[in-house]
Amino acid sequence: MIRRTAAVAIFFLTVSTSALADWKTGLLTYLGSPPDHHGAREFLAERWESLEPEDRQTAAALLPYLARKIGDRVEEEALISNYLETYRDNEPDLSFLDTLTRRDFLAFWSDWKSSYPLVYDLNLLSYGTAPASGLPASVDVGLELLNDAYYRISLGPYILEGGHWRRGFHILTIPVSGLFARREAYEFLLDLKAGDLIVRKPIRLEIDIADLAAPAAPRPQQEDLAPPSGTFSLSALEGEISLYVDGKLILKSRKIAPKPAPLSFPIPGPSMPGQKPYMPPPKSDPLASGISIIDAIALAYKAIKDLTSRKPPTPSAPSYQKVGSLAFSYIRTTAEGFPAASRATVAISPAKGRVFRE
Repeated sequence: MIRRTAAVAIFFLTVSTSALADWKTGLLTYLGSPPDHHGAREFLAERWESLEPEDRQTAAALLPYLARKIGDRVEEEALISNYLETYRDNEPDLSFLDTLTRRDFLAFWSDWKSSYPLVYDLNLLSYGTAPASGLPASVDVGLELLNDAYYRISLGPYILEGGHWRRGFHILTIPVSGLFARREAYEFLLDLKAGDLIVRKPIRLEIDIADLAAPAAPRPQQEDLAPPSGTFSLSALEGEISLYVDGKLILKSRKIAPKPAPLSFPIPGPSMPGQKPYMPPPKSDPLASGISIIDAIALAYKAIKDLTSRKPPTPSAPSYQKVGSLAFSYIRTTAEGFPAASRATVAISPAKGRVFRE
């Protein structure tokens, strides 16, 4: 039984290995001399669904190469865009190709890798650890750009910003003032132009509104307990009460209204000689004293030398953090006119870029 199980395992391993090598061997039959690029493209398209993830990456890199060979520019741009947006600039496994085909493919690959305006690693930027209070006027989005490109960010028909970016890290400021009226998703479009190619990258911002507590109920109106105007307050009256029994004074009480304390102004004591504000006059006139011109020139030269020799301060490290969402606490007014403590959450949801044709 053990031998039979081992034999079955070896059989399936052999079949799997042969199937893996089968698609590469079959593809090489189309890329021989003379090459049949149309047949190679159809061959890969038919076997696409049955390929393993690693083999599918290799096939996804070869398909735009074959599209260029047959002169289909539109399909080439769409397929190379799909590959780079999915795998970035990771190199495919081309070790099975012959030397001439691999060399030709690498020239094709280098052309696209050095020109395609790929945007990746999009995140919201947070500049603090605690949730911010109040609704923001804008949020910052950090992104990485593979190659130099002209850019334009828009929301619907409105162009918000544009310019030229070098490859590397960039911060894009997106205005969000007025977008917190309700739960909504807004799609900003980032267009990048490199040569004749335009790649459109959607940036989706999802805004969620949630109340932290129930709106405050209206306070009941309380009756005014203060005495009506024009009446005397008993606490402010002044008088005397006497109690007599058979004409004899037994008890006597007198009430005196409190009087405000008189204003007092502290008067400082006499100033001693040498103390402010009555300082004795200086013995020498400061306008009559001075230094020589040579000493003044030497001091000025030393001051200028010290200023020019100072090195500029070292730039501090960025204080932001890359996050997927930002939360803001604020007070909103309900439809009934009552205040309610609320929280707004802004989340980013980037999508794959695609070649855009106007």
